[in-house]
Amino acid sequence: MTAALPRAVRTEVVDGVLVATVDRPGGNPIDSQVSFELYAAWARLRDDPAVHAGIVTGAGREYFSAGWDLAPAAGGFAGVADFFRLAKPMIAAVNGLARGGGFELALMTDLIVAAEHAEFTVPDHRGAVPLPERLSEEAVRALYRSGRLSAAEAASCGVVHRVVPAGTELAVALDLARSLGATPGAAAAVKEIGRGAHRAGDEFAILPPHHRDSGG
Repeated sequence: MTAALPRAVRTEVVDGVLVATVDRPGGNPIDSQVSFELYAAWARLRDDPAVHAGIVTGAGREYFSAGWDLAPAAGGFAGVADFFRLAKPMIAAVNGLARGGGFELALMTDLIVAAEHAEFTVPDHRGAVPLPERLSEEAVRALYRSGRLSAAEAASCGVVHRVVPAGTELAVALDLARSLGATPGAAAAVKEIGRGAHRAGDEFAILPPHHRDSGG
C-alpha cells in the first residue's frame, strides 16, 4: 500500500479568510501536487459562503516560492488561473523570494503585500521572457536589465500594493482581507481593478530584442 504524500499546501480559515500556505522543501516550489491542492483551496473559497477572501503565502521567511518544479499542471497557474473571475478577492502575502512561477503566482492575485526583504525574479531574463501584462513598462524594463525587482522597486512600479516589515506580511494581508469583507462594494472594486490590470488574466508581454540595453 502506497503511503499518502504529506500535504504541500496548509489551509486554515481565519475570521472568514482562507489562508493557503505553500510548504514544500527546497523553497516551496510549485509541482503538480501544489497546483492541485491550491486548486482545491480556491474551490473552497469559491463555494463556501462563510469565506469572503483568500490569501496565498509561503512557509518560512526565505522563499514565497522558488518557481515551477514541473510543467504547469491542472488548474492553470498553480490552481489560480481557473478562478481568475472569482468574485472574492485574492491576496498574495509574499514572505521572501518569488522566482519565476512563484512570481507568476503572486501576480495572478488581486493585491500583493510584500515583506521588505522580498524579491521578484525571472529566470533567463536576457532571452524571451513571458511576463503578465499586469506589469508596467517600467517593471518590464527593470526586469530585463537585472532579472529582479526588490519589494521597494516592485511597489514603485505598481506591482506590489504594500511593503511591510519582515514577518508582518501575513498579518497585514489578513487585516486587508478583513477590511475588504467589512466594506460593502470594496471587494468588487478590488476585483475590477485586478481584472483590468490582468487584461483577462491570460495575456503576456514578451520582452522584445529592442529592450536589450547596450551592455549586450
